[in-house]
Amino acid sequence: MGTNRWNIILFVAMVAAVATSVSSKEFIVGDDKGWTLNFDYQAWAYGKEFVVGDKLIFKYAAGKHNVFRVNGTVFQQCMIPTVNEALTSGYDVITLQTPGRKWYICGVGKHCEQGGMKLFITVFPQSTPPPAPWVSPVPSSKVFVVGDDKGWTLNFDYQAWATGKQFFVGDKLVFRYTVGKHNVFRVNGTSFQQCTIPAATEALTSGYDVISLDTPGRKWYVCGVGKHCLKGLKLFINVLPLSTYPPPPYYRARKLAPPKF
Repeated sequence: MGTNRWNIILFVAMVAAVATSVSSKEFIVGDDKGWTLNFDYQAWAYGKEFVVGDKLIFKYAAGKHNVFRVNGTVFQQCMIPTVNEALTSGYDVITLQTPGRKWYICGVGKHCEQGGMKLFITVFPQSTPPPAPWVSPVPSSKVFVVGDDKGWTLNFDYQAWATGKQFFVGDKLVFRYTVGKHNVFRVNGTSFQQCTIPAATEALTSGYDVISLDTPGRKWYVCGVGKHCLKGLKLFINVLPLSTYPPPPYYRARKLAPPKF
C-alpha cells in the first residue's frame, strides 16, 4: 500500500515536470541573424510573448560581442557596466526566472549606442487570470510629435520614445526638424532594417511633416540624409485598428504594446 502511494506521488511529480518543460520556449535573439550589429531587436521582439521559464539565447562570435544584463536607465543611455558582469561565451543562455522588464545590451565599443545592439522585453508570469469581457468605447484621435521636444534628430532613441504609446487608425505623427538638415521617408520593413533609402522624390521635407495613420499594421520611417538612418534616425510603430481601442491594462500587456521604460 505504501509503495503504491509513493508511485502515485512520483508519477504526479513527473507529469508536472513534463508539463513545465513543454510550456517553456527558447528564443534565439535575432533568429538566424543572432546577436549582431545593425539589426532592430525591438522589431524582432515585437509580437513575441515572453513568459517566466522561457530562455533567451544570444548567439555571436566569441570576442566580437558580449551581453550585459542592465536596468532601464543604463539601457537608455548605453552605459556599460564593469567587464566582469559580461556574458562572453558566444552562446549565452539566459533563463527568464522572474516576471517584469528586462534589458540587455552589448558592451563592446559603441555597439549599443551606434550599432543598435540592445534588447528590451517584458516577461509575463506563467499564469494570468482571464480578463473580464471588454466593450470598446468611441475613440478619439491623437497627435504625436515624434521625439516630443527633441523632434526628429540624431542621437535620440525613437524606439524608446515609442514604447508605452499606442497608435490607432486616425492618429497623426508629426515629424519636426530643421528644413534641409533631415527628411522623412515611409519605407517597408526590409528597407527599415537595412537603411535602404528610396528615391529622393518620395521624401517628406517640409520640416513639419504630418502623417495620418490611415490603416492598421506596422509602419516604418527613416531619415534619408547621409547615414542618419544607420545612426538611429528611424522609427517603427504598430498601428492598431479602432476595434481594439483602448484596451484595459491586462489587454495592453497581453497584446504586446511597445513597452514603457
